[in-house]
Amino acid sequence: MLKTRIISAVIGIPVLLFILYQGGLAWTALFVLLAVIALYEYLDMMRKDGHKPQFIIAYGLLFVMLFREQAAQYFLPLLMAVIMLMVLECVLMYPKFSLEDIAINFLGTFYIGFLFSFAQQMLKIEQPFFAMLVVLLITWGSDIGGYLFGRLWGKNKMTPLLSPNKTWAGAAGGLILASVVAVAFGCFFPLDGLTVGQILFMAVLGSAAAQLGDLFESGMKRYFGVKDSGNIIPGHGGVLDRFDSFMLVLPVIYYFIYFCR
Repeated sequence: MLKTRIISAVIGIPVLLFILYQGGLAWTALFVLLAVIALYEYLDMMRKDGHKPQFIIAYGLLFVMLFREQAAQYFLPLLMAVIMLMVLECVLMYPKFSLEDIAINFLGTFYIGFLFSFAQQMLKIEQPFFAMLVVLLITWGSDIGGYLFGRLWGKNKMTPLLSPNKTWAGAAGGLILASVVAVAFGCFFPLDGLTVGQILFMAVLGSAAAQLGDLFESGMKRYFGVKDSGNIIPGHGGVLDRFDSFMLVLPVIYYFIYFCR
């Protein structure tokens, strides 16, 4: 398993960085694709657990959220139209869709679409490629630091019912490694004039968000009774499994840079 994960990372990371470096349409297409796959995985988990997802309406809401900034003046009417369609389908096809189905469908779609939409927002700030690298470094630093510290010193469980392998030592390790790599990166590639202290604070916030995102997705999987959200990435599971932390780090870093610049 570890060998497969490493091979996937060695192949996938350079491809990811190359696409991000291209920016523009390639950047947009990448995150739209990730969001589309992530939503499919979420809806498929719903379906396998006996729920009835509204696929068409879910993807309509997803694209409204992803391009909310590009269609700013039409955003509320489009959002209202999607909600009306969702309600209409529920009424006309009752009792096929339950209130629980609609709530779960809406929550997951809004969560994925809203968070991934910040990838487009990131293109508006100065040096978006470097800013996105910081998002990735904090995400990866939190993941690797949590794993290493957890293996070496992890004794006290953080959330035994939600994620039995998560420990307080691992959480601290994630914060430490994410902070180290973010500050080191910031020393070589200044980000919108952020000071070292600001970058350190940003990394701590980002790492906390990364760990919350990971735990939240663990809760999703436990609710739906699955081990992984999908299997599209060998050794890593699905897009939701691999980008659960990234999705929550993205808006944290965007807003931090936006308000501190």
